[in-house]
Amino acid sequence: MISVEAIVEHLGAMVLKVSGSMDQLYVSHLRPVESVDEQTLDWIGNLRPNRQQIADSSPAKVVLCDPTVSYSEAMRRTGKVLIHVENPRMALSLVSERFFVKRVQAGIHPTASVHPEAVVAPGAHIGPNCSVGRCSIGEGSVLTANVTVYDGVTIGNNVVLQAGAVIGTDGLGCDRRADGSLVKFPHLGGVTIGDEVEIGANCQIARGGLSDTVIGKGCKINGLSFIAHNCSLGENVWITGNTMLAGSVRVEANVTIYSKVIVREQRTIGKGAVIGMGAVVVTDVPAGETWLGSPAKRYLR
Repeated sequence: MISVEAIVEHLGAMVLKVSGSMDQLYVSHLRPVESVDEQTLDWIGNLRPNRQQIADSSPAKVVLCDPTVSYSEAMRRTGKVLIHVENPRMALSLVSERFFVKRVQAGIHPTASVHPEAVVAPGAHIGPNCSVGRCSIGEGSVLTANVTVYDGVTIGNNVVLQAGAVIGTDGLGCDRRADGSLVKFPHLGGVTIGDEVEIGANCQIARGGLSDTVIGKGCKINGLSFIAHNCSLGENVWITGNTMLAGSVRVEANVTIYSKVIVREQRTIGKGAVIGMGAVVVTDVPAGETWLGSPAKRYLR
């Protein structure tokens, strides 16, 4: 059981106001809309047109909602509490992470293979069938099942690598001889992953050629994405599934890249830009702009 007072304290300055009495009021779970009951922490998204009606009719005693939802007389009579925030979805995520998400135990699974020279923080978790080379893994980081981390990789604190992720493979930059045969460029760099990064299932991140591929603090990369050699991602880049960044792409902070995007080698995506799903980016994208299409072009509202 989790007290409403504890939830409000955890959300801190996000809480604009609380309507109703929190005294001796508790929640015990999160549930989908069709099975909400009195002990559910319910929430109402900002895009719902009937937010007031949902709040009035919800069986839950505690509801996260935006400031447009009013505290009705019926709510007062039933002892309902509204926690008003600007972004209920974000508030729910923060509450869920703090009170409802099950934590994995630190340690190395007996089926994992870890290089004797690997530096693994005591609070890290390495799951079943992982293969860990001569690398560094920070405090609180989690490698779920079947993750492969090669030599020369540095993983920060509180990083999550989902099942099947492969970090630190060789890239495949090549040149052709006159007879058409290929000469592969050496890959002697590594991969540096900052704190609070999450990398989705079956992602691949290649090591750099002569310097490191860099994934900045707070980045979130969804499953089946490929980050090629010498790419550099700034902080808090969000990449959704099945996206490919070719070699030496630079992505600045706070960029959002939606699913199935391809970015040509040596291009820059400026700070805060948004790339729409399925786009093929062949030129630099200025900061703050939204680009769509193939080839991608600036979206003008």
